Amino acid sequence: MNEHRLIADELERQLGHWVGAAQCFVDAEEFASRSAWESLERSIGVPVRTQLARTVDQLLENGRTTAAAVRASRLDPDAVESAHAAVQQFRRRYVQVETTLDFFGQAVNTRTSLHLRTALQFLDSVAYQSIEQVLRPLGLPVPPVLTYLGEGLGASILRVGIRLWAPGSVNPVAAIKIVRHNLYRPTSLFHESGHQVAHLAGWNDTLSDALGETLADDPALRAMWQPWSSEIAADVYAFVLTGFASVAALHDVVGDERTLFRWPLGDPHPIGWLRTLLGCAMCRHVYGAGPWDRLERAVMTAYPPSRAEAATVPLLLRSHRRLDAIAATCLDTKVPGFRGRPIGALADPRKVSPAALAELERAAGPALWTSPHWRQTEGIRLIALAGLREAENPERAGEWISRARTWMTGQRSIAA
Repeated sequence: MNEHRLIADELERQLGHWVGAAQCFVDAEEFASRSAWESLERSIGVPVRTQLARTVDQLLENGRTTAAAVRASRLDPDAVESAHAAVQQFRRRYVQVETTLDFFGQAVNTRTSLHLRTALQFLDSVAYQSIEQVLRPLGLPVPPVLTYLGEGLGASILRVGIRLWAPGSVNPVAAIKIVRHNLYRPTSLFHESGHQVAHLAGWNDTLSDALGETLADDPALRAMWQPWSSEIAADVYAFVLTGFASVAALHDVVGDERTLFRWPLGDPHPIGWLRTLLGCAMCRHVYGAGPWDRLERAVMTAYPPSRAEAATVPLLLRSHRRLDAIAATCLDTKVPGFRGRPIGALADPRKVSPAALAELERAAGPALWTSPHWRQTEGIRLIALAGLREAENPERAGEWISRARTWMTGQRSIAA
């Protein structure tokens, strides 16, 4: 047998394996159960399934083109090299497509039970509402949101419109990971939706410039704070939507004594100690005195800045003295992308003040925690209220988590 025919046979064998494996991608249930796919609202499921189907079709078309190249190499020794390159390219493309499908399949498949499906459907809805209330008045398109349960301590987002792993595929939804310990206190959801809003409205650059002006007299602080603008904007967004609940929940995530003062090179997140105290300063800026003052004193007492690395201590001390001014910058800066208005003009943090939430609680009565009407119309403020009450009454935190599970899913917790 001619050597080029021998190589062509081997290429055909390899390609047959990869194409055969790719053909399984046509069935979406290879990646997630039917019930999980069916739990998605049409506005979420259709764009996801459409994008994935298009990606698989393109992969299979590439497989057919590669097969033709392999067949040609049987007749033309000079075509063997290009056929070999085509098979190698198909292998790599297969892995990229599989990664894309696995991501969405695993995300959808976290809806493994009725109560998780119900909880994540609720989070899909309130995350969408949190984006819609800002983007729609601006005339910007509002992307569908897919929430899913993930591992770790912190949430994350795969923003709509970014390129996925498979060549030519673009993310059709804002995919937000919520972690298990915050599933029933999901203020971090709005940090992530804030990333989506900030990206589409150009908020990050405006905030970076504003922080630079506020700290213009201290170049070291300016250089420290400006690179954090994207994560600060997301923290601000969670705050204006859920108030002190977002600050307390954030501290639970960043309050690890091993990392609270850590400042990794290139990390876009502010030092955890400063993130918590900036949240307290934002509360003070909008609401005046309140439970955030106790949190600030507790943090300062348990974690004095002297515990940080020596080179960082002066920056922490000077930052702490400027936090009220930084909070004002974050909340009061007029953003061109918001049509020259501050964020509070589009999402008013006073609606989630302790007083406003207490009035919601009084006006609605017991039905607040059982009525589908309140869950649909005041879902974001319910999250803010539950988080506030949990933070105010730490000895009853378990009760509030149980209550949140019940009103989000309609199913009573075993621990209730």
